[in-house]
Amino acid sequence: MTRAATSVMRYARFFTLAGVRKVLDYGAGLLRNSIYLAEQGFQVYAADLPEQIKALSLHPGSSRLAGLLSVRDLPQTELGVDLVLSTYVFNIIATREKRGQYLENVVLNLKPGGFFLIEVNRSSDETPCTSVLRHYPGCDGQRKSYCSDDLDRLLVPLNFRRICHYYSSHALAAVYRHG
Repeated sequence: MTRAATSVMRYARFFTLAGVRKVLDYGAGLLRNSIYLAEQGFQVYAADLPEQIKALSLHPGSSRLAGLLSVRDLPQTELGVDLVLSTYVFNIIATREKRGQYLENVVLNLKPGGFFLIEVNRSSDETPCTSVLRHYPGCDGQRKSYCSDDLDRLLVPLNFRRICHYYSSHALAAVYRHG
């Protein structure tokens, strides 16, 4: 099995000490983070596109999870989780409108005072844009990379405050608290 994201492994102990019990892995992919957190004692819900959820229902590790959810169901679920996890999902959402819906679903399913761990491709001023339309991070209306200030601009209006972040050679991971 593939290893969990570095940010998830890095912050798992912090989340345990902070009293996190219930987690939504929003854009669960192949369940690498979901299964890791379930093995650490968290109650984990994995959400992804309907066709991915259908495939994941056959995954041997899915039995360790609290549930598999279609992203289409998230506007109605209001899970009240302690943590929403988003690793490399935000970068691939095609439009501003869909990114806005994604963040609305994060807020709808997060309890007040809950945490949001978001990991994205990091911005690099050295990455040239070949598009004549816009600078690289915004090509074709889709953010390809972010810095911590970019995430703050998106999340602070939704009542999130950043409590920590770190950069790796290719990624930015940030933990926010809601409320």
